[in-house]
Amino acid sequence: MTDTPPEPPSPAESPAPQTPAAETHAPQTPAHGPDVFTFPPVIFAIFLIMGYITDRGFPVAIGAPVLRQIAGGALIGLGVALAGWAVARFRKAKTHLDVRKPATALVTDGPYRFTRNPMYVAASLLYAGIAVIFGKIFMLAFLIPCLLLIDIFIIRREESYLDALFGEPYREFRRNVRRWL
Repeated sequence: MTDTPPEPPSPAESPAPQTPAAETHAPQTPAHGPDVFTFPPVIFAIFLIMGYITDRGFPVAIGAPVLRQIAGGALIGLGVALAGWAVARFRKAKTHLDVRKPATALVTDGPYRFTRNPMYVAASLLYAGIAVIFGKIFMLAFLIPCLLLIDIFIIRREESYLDALFGEPYREFRRNVRRWL
């Protein structure tokens, strides 16, 4: 009889490494992020500018200036707070903020407990706040096609990418947390 070292357990027998519920790290960081055509803030800026130009051609005032300032300021404040919270969670998880770069962790805590896309919700609040403060009805109306474009051409591609990268933890996140609110 020869002395041979025991064989290591097979991957099926080995316990899976435990990760905190708030973050799931990518098994292997891919070379690139989801296939999106531009940085999402560019889309928001383009629609904001298109709405502003349209409002210049067809000026329609909405609401009393004082009420606009209060409502718009509240929307902007909420947007800044939400964006700051979401960015802080990404930084803590050491993953990229730029959707065009590879994800290194799946963040599911903080504002991600309430929406899968708090940064897009925050950008929407900022956009709406600017439109309200300036009383630009067409600028505000242009937020609708902007969000459709973001949803179809950014978020859906992001979701497919994250599903492929993180698998079941991402699918569970999708089942438990809404896309928007």
